[in-house]
Amino acid sequence: MFRRVLIGILLLVIAGTAYWWFIGRDAGADLAQPATGTSATMPAIPADAFEMTVESVHDGDTLRARVAAPNAVVSDLESTRVRLLGIDTPEISPRLDCWGAEATTKLTSLVPVGSTIWVAADVEVHDKYGRTLLYVWTPDGRFVNGELVAQGDARVEVYSPNRSQETLLRSLESAAVAAAAGQWGACG
Repeated sequence: MFRRVLIGILLLVIAGTAYWWFIGRDAGADLAQPATGTSATMPAIPADAFEMTVESVHDGDTLRARVAAPNAVVSDLESTRVRLLGIDTPEISPRLDCWGAEATTKLTSLVPVGSTIWVAADVEVHDKYGRTLLYVWTPDGRFVNGELVAQGDARVEVYSPNRSQETLLRSLESAAVAAAAGQWGACG
């Protein structure tokens, strides 16, 4: 009896080791990548980025923030409506779209009210609604626009001529769709 148990344990150890060697270690490598396993590299906070403080989150791709010091992009200390550049999330109003609440929750968790963010513009700074179009990073260097796409909370929405992150964002979106991440797996 003892011999059978020992052989069974040994077989489990061998099977587990074989699984890890051939499959598991590749899956573990994906954990170091953006959520969907893509090999895309997120951009670091650029040298021309400036600091803002989050005042509120409107939905998954829009927030209000205030600059620490006026600059060439935001010239006053008033509250600024910021539209995350290169992405679009499902709406929460006037009607709630599938994954709208989840995308809003994700943005709120990445950039909570009162937190500091680092932002940078692309070519065109404002959209037709007067919102300031910006790429956003957390103080620890997480590229928020990219993380939302990688997690399936946002899709790519290009606002020409603002294309500096388009290739990365499209790569992240392709991986999120393939992995059925976020809205890609939940919404039909």
